[in-house]
Amino acid sequence: MPKVYSIDGITPVVHPSAFVHDSAVLIGDVIVGANAYVGPCACLRGDFGRIVVEAGANIQDTCMLHGFPGKDTVVGPGATIGHGAVLHGCVVKSGALVGMNAVVNDNAEVGEDAMVAALAFVRAEAKIPPRSLAAGIPAKVLRELSVDEIKW
Repeated sequence: MPKVYSIDGITPVVHPSAFVHDSAVLIGDVIVGANAYVGPCACLRGDFGRIVVEAGANIQDTCMLHGFPGKDTVVGPGATIGHGAVLHGCVVKSGALVGMNAVVNDNAEVGEDAMVAALAFVRAEAKIPPRSLAAGIPAKVLRELSVDEIKW
């Protein structure tokens, strides 16, 4: 059973078909959708803003998701958040991939089917367009993804 904590009377909600590892920690205003996956040692901390993990999303080992006051942190349907990534007050759209140990900061948006490379830093307010590859510190859009890359 994962560690689940209420804050100010708000308790995380996990869809019965989702998998949340026993070592994961869910705090406060957290919603985990159908068939989503939350891996070992992930922390979803909904104390300032809501954390939403939509259907089929994949939050891998040791990820940290935290809200920005008054803003939902959203991982869209089928999106993948790689090992050790940090999402803070941002939106990752459907089918997107955020690489291992990357950071996506406040009010940033990663577009549908986009990829953020491992170790990249997506600065606050940045917009990564759909179906594009972003890498670096700060992350810059390098190119559009091919159809084969998106299928992968």
